[in-house]
Amino acid sequence: MERRVWAFCQSREVRVSSPAIEILLVEDHPLVRLGLRTVIDAQPDMRVVGEAASADSAVTAAQELTPGLVILPLRLEGELRGVELCRELKSTRPAVRVLIYTSYNSAEDASASFLSGADSFVYKGEESARLLDTIRATAVGRRTWLLGVETQDQSARLAEAVERSGLTQREREVLGFVLQRFTNAQIANELFIELPTVKTHVRSILAKLGLRSRQELFSAPTHPQPNP
Repeated sequence: MERRVWAFCQSREVRVSSPAIEILLVEDHPLVRLGLRTVIDAQPDMRVVGEAASADSAVTAAQELTPGLVILPLRLEGELRGVELCRELKSTRPAVRVLIYTSYNSAEDASASFLSGADSFVYKGEESARLLDTIRATAVGRRTWLLGVETQDQSARLAEAVERSGLTQREREVLGFVLQRFTNAQIANELFIELPTVKTHVRSILAKLGLRSRQELFSAPTHPQPNP
């Protein structure tokens, strides 16, 4: 049976005249989670309403606690599950904002997060003040992507290519998995579609992006950058 670690915050009162940003923390390292909670709860305009240490408990907590914003990492339970979790949260609760807070900031990680529907992305190398500013911006619908200087500089061209390409929603989903280096068979399993269908989607994605192979996709020094 899965251990559920999320919990209601019953000890705090929320002033109706000044509602705080209600946040669900998803993190499987207790000390990291404690550190984040301490910083966030020290802010007068934010409060942590729950915590989760796994993808399944995060989905349950999001449904029962209905937070305004979810902060989650890319790596969870020893695997890169953040992208899939973000996609599931967005499909079950479209109104929820999702902020990826991670130590992984490669072009592929940022691209996959963008395509999964993440609202903001903050590299853990950024100062905590920038995380807090991003939480506030995300809560009011302003997308913010802090990826580190080198990765940030790589973003513009592929972003434009993706936006101009006319990729369908399904193709964006498939591209997200391709950027995580999933095989066609793994993508078929994740999306519950046939392998030939995945191959067709991949061919269409590469053609629309003007690429001849997956290798060209990974060698391109860019990744999607959402509009502000």
